[in-house]
Amino acid sequence: MTPVMLMMAIKDFLIKELADDAATIPAVHLGALPSKTAENRDDPVFPLIIVRPMEGDSDDKESRAQVKLLFGTQSDDDSGFVDVLNLMERVRILLMRQRIIDKKFYIEPNWKWQFLEDQPEPQWICQAITTWTLPQIRQEVKHL
Repeated sequence: MTPVMLMMAIKDFLIKELADDAATIPAVHLGALPSKTAENRDDPVFPLIIVRPMEGDSDDKESRAQVKLLFGTQSDDDSGFVDVLNLMERVRILLMRQRIIDKKFYIEPNWKWQFLEDQPEPQWICQAITTWTLPQIRQEVKHL
């Protein structure tokens, strides 16, 4: 299973699970913010979640991938940092309750997050590093 399939599964999961949330629903993007076009130039940017691949490794026993989740909110008051931390925590709870998404990707329980020191106020940004176990590729050829 490719890291792209993992990222798409994370995006689909977050869109579905956050759609029922009473709070503002964030836009979820793969890799980076989308380019501005005539159709989307007036769309709000915040709140947002960006799903970005970082690194991976595999051997004959398992495959793993690290995925960075970037969270962004915008606030007009001094407590804006609370909004971004709450968004990140909502996502952490959703993922840790589920643990397996798309019936094949397992999130490991280690969740590392960082609140960026320099903030582009009134926007607030933080990030989390997640580690996922991917389904193992099985050898199909029996003999050479």
